[in-house]
Amino acid sequence: MPGVLPPSDFGRAKLEIETIPSGQTFGRTYWGSYPDPLGYGKSLSRFSDPRRRAATNRFGVLYLGDSLRVCFLEAVLRDRREGVVDDLPMEEVELTQRRYAEIATTAGLRLDLRGDNAVRMGVPTDVARAQRQNLARRWSVAFHEPPVSAGWDHYPSRLNGATNLAIYNRSIAKLQPKRVVTLLGAPGLAQVLEDFRLGLA
Repeated sequence: MPGVLPPSDFGRAKLEIETIPSGQTFGRTYWGSYPDPLGYGKSLSRFSDPRRRAATNRFGVLYLGDSLRVCFLEAVLRDRREGVVDDLPMEEVELTQRRYAEIATTAGLRLDLRGDNAVRMGVPTDVARAQRQNLARRWSVAFHEPPVSAGWDHYPSRLNGATNLAIYNRSIAKLQPKRVVTLLGAPGLAQVLEDFRLGLA
């Protein structure tokens, strides 16, 4: 099944939109070879622009999480524990070569796909739960383009249900890095490693 695509009159939907308070902090985990904690690409990702056009004409997406825990799950661990019941070794380089940034928001709008908000807006639950990446990308275009023109999307992590943000590149100017550390030096990482039974190889 291809899934339900955005209807032509989606802009008439009653959108679930909130204002993010200025100074609310989110996190991001990324490879240290990329120096900008607010850097983003346009490669395929959960809410990336799927249209076949020049890169300069496609929007980019920056992903943030509401805690170190969900950032670690989304960027590092992902599906590696599936089927593994024993301790899982990790190479130390995965922790020393990655960075963890604390990033503060300024006031702005967001589209909220948590809870039953997606259902109320007519958005398929497969989009909010990332069960169909191609479908999520098609809906992301509907969120990004007029008449909706959302600045970012507030959605649940598929790994633990925590809050994530997908920031469209036009709204990245509303973010400000507050602190950047190596992932290994991030406060709380030891507890995350213990909780998921991860050790250094």
